[in-house]
Amino acid sequence: MDRMSWLSKLNPRGGGQRAPRSASLQSPVTADPETCLMVFKNHWAQVLRILERRGCSPAPDDLSAVRNHTYQMLNLLAQDRPRGEAPRGPILELVAAEDVLERLLGWQLQGEPSEERKVEQLKLYEMLISQARQPLLRHRAVLTPLLRLLGLCAEPGSAALDNSLVLLLSQLCASVAQEPAVLELFFHSPADQGPANLIIFSLLIPFIHHEGVLGQQARDALLLIMAMSAGNPAVARSITDNSYFCPVLATGLSALYSSLPRKLEARGDDWHCLRREDWIGVSSLVLS
Repeated sequence: MDRMSWLSKLNPRGGGQRAPRSASLQSPVTADPETCLMVFKNHWAQVLRILERRGCSPAPDDLSAVRNHTYQMLNLLAQDRPRGEAPRGPILELVAAEDVLERLLGWQLQGEPSEERKVEQLKLYEMLISQARQPLLRHRAVLTPLLRLLGLCAEPGSAALDNSLVLLLSQLCASVAQEPAVLELFFHSPADQGPANLIIFSLLIPFIHHEGVLGQQARDALLLIMAMSAGNPAVARSITDNSYFCPVLATGLSALYSSLPRKLEARGDDWHCLRREDWIGVSSLVLS
């Protein structure tokens, strides 16, 4: 397949079908790094023409075009990797030089951003982080807009927003667990300049007692951070001194304890035994 036919499949002009919101980033047709960089530059040049327009709010067509270009650009960035002794891939170099992700996020979330736009951005960052072929979180060009996005999602939102937020936070914790030194980059000072808090930990705390997949993802992610805190005093102090983890956990446990029976009724000598009829209906015990 020649370069031009491959370029046409990526639809760099922004028209045509909109990128699916919930789909994973798809690996592009195998191409050499120069071609991938050229395609990325093509998308970015067309996005810049839209971003640099002045004096009016984005038109629906502009939003759709930027959304499509952004999807393709993050796809290419996820496939990017360093060459030789370079610390980062050529596309990531361009992203850093042009401040691409910060400018894209600023344009997408200008004014009063809707929850729909926040959800779109959360999904894109989750896919990017989960599929990246090089460490991204250590680079300010990626980390700064990511922290800004997380800060905008601190207030409780819809189910869609909460699910996307926890999924991204869970992926971030999994990525940081492979590179623990990056964890300290997530310390964030609030607007009133109070004590810095570990933002990915703080954002997970409200979901600690949720039921279902959402709560399980949040608890698993929190446990990853707490495991890392054993070797990082700064993280440990942040959890104990500058977060609401302890009171939130205690409140939830108190509610559980209050639901326990006040006394146990002994109905016979075998009252302390776990009989078959007691566990046969509990699938987790049946399988153990």
